[in-house]
Amino acid sequence: MVNGVFCPRCRADAIYRYGKTGTGKKRYLCQVCRRQFSLKRSDRLGALERPACPTCGKPMHVYMRHGGMLRFRCSDYPSCRTFLKIAGEAHLTHAHLLPVGTRPG
Repeated sequence: MVNGVFCPRCRADAIYRYGKTGTGKKRYLCQVCRRQFSLKRSDRLGALERPACPTCGKPMHVYMRHGGMLRFRCSDYPSCRTFLKIAGEAHLTHAHLLPVGTRPG
């Protein structure tokens, strides 16, 4: 049983992990209707909430993950070169934003 995952066909929660797809996504199997499926990006557990760019207001993308830190870059890059560094899972609350940097150029 996998917590928080439901079958897209019958909405049952009797789901087991069933391996991986060719691209590395987790594959699941519904024990009720036997449907095999993988989660879409928006349905994944712990879907990432993206902060808005403090300079232009557009959404930011995860640019790099390193040592428990997430580095976000503006989606309007290279026109807007603003980036944020956020510690660990703090991106869900935006409570622990580190200083904002803007690269020259």
